[in-house]
Amino acid sequence: MKHLNEEQLQQLKQQLLDEREQLAGHFDIRDEEIDGEFTISLQDSVGELSSADNHPADLGTETFERERDMALNDNYRGRLEEIEAALERMEEDTYGTCTECGAEIPFERLEAVPETPYCIDHARAQQTMTEKRPVEEDVMTTPPTGAGEARQANNGRFDEADAWKTLEEYGNASDTVNIQEMESDQGERGLHRANSRAK
Repeated sequence: MKHLNEEQLQQLKQQLLDEREQLAGHFDIRDEEIDGEFTISLQDSVGELSSADNHPADLGTETFERERDMALNDNYRGRLEEIEAALERMEEDTYGTCTECGAEIPFERLEAVPETPYCIDHARAQQTMTEKRPVEEDVMTTPPTGAGEARQANNGRFDEADAWKTLEEYGNASDTVNIQEMESDQGERGLHRANSRAK
């Protein structure tokens, strides 16, 4: 910490305290969570008396919003812990030196990221080691050979002719309908129903 003068230290400490206060305010406002657990049900958090009258897409949206809030809270909590650790290092006179190699962290870097415990080289190494990836990737398997070949052949191009070819097999509203065929199908169904009632 010898490379930082008292004025620089006070500026950095104030930055950390301001950030801590802002993050703590976030958790004071959002009192629905205690120790990482939500205490308010999804139904209560959206202000609905019942979720029975909601379309499943509405519930999906609410679930997404809730999960997003949880992820943001985790992120804010992690940042709050980093700030607390930086303030502790200030008290112990170890602030401003890399916890990995002991090198002095330049004031400019500390000004940009005051909670950092690493010099730029070790920060990059830590970032690649702790790169957060979606947990789903751990269980994902590669698609079978040949999957999506038609899509890859189009290479992202899909024009009107392709659309017509695709829809042609299903017909359209202006296709002529064979009335005789339709009436005979309905007649057979009606005859079948009449016979089953007579039995």
